Amino acid sequence: MRSSNFSSFDNAQRGDIRYDVSAFLVDWQDPQLNTSTTNWGFFVVQNGEEAQTYGLEASLDGYLSDNWHYSLGYAYVNAELTSDFYAPDRPAPAAPIALDGAMLPGTPEHALNWALDYTTTVGSDWTWFSRVDGYYQSETRNAVTTSPRFNVPLDGFAIWNATTTLSNDDFDLSLWIKNIANEDGVTGVFTEAYMGTAPSLGYFGNANKQLIALPRTIGATVRYKF
Repeated sequence: MRSSNFSSFDNAQRGDIRYDVSAFLVDWQDPQLNTSTTNWGFFVVQNGEEAQTYGLEASLDGYLSDNWHYSLGYAYVNAELTSDFYAPDRPAPAAPIALDGAMLPGTPEHALNWALDYTTTVGSDWTWFSRVDGYYQSETRNAVTTSPRFNVPLDGFAIWNATTTLSNDDFDLSLWIKNIANEDGVTGVFTEAYMGTAPSLGYFGNANKQLIALPRTIGATVRYKF
């Protein structure tokens, strides 16, 4: 696998606002892709012919006041095959595993991240810091293949988190919650069509599953500096 043609634009700063913009273009030769064997459908990794990824990343960071700070980020990515993808045991003119222009798996076209935090002093020795942040990604694909048993769309999702921390020179107490809305955040699937029951084959289990984000988690962290 080989990448080339990468370019970026350096960040810049004006007043209390800092911004950064980058553009990139990556040409892949012999990209490694997840697929499956012909007969039993076992997952394997093999090389495709060509793929290309290009896009834009931008970020913005600044202060609304002495206490309020924010950050924003956005990424656009177009990641796709640039030639048909054939299995080693099924070369052309056999039907390809995936077609030129197929979206690469696990790569959202749009992604956003954001954060807003507030810092203030409490008394003469304590600092109170609170933050809300989040992440969003658009729809992705599960696999590079024309088979609906593997290549299914995965919905976009958003994850929100929050934390508040009281601290001084020696002591920190944080209360936090991750994935506030308990969003599934599915990033991969073993489908029912592929991993479900098959009585004719003597298989009665069901191993279909989803790969999901960390569920809603609430906790506290205490740190003391000796």
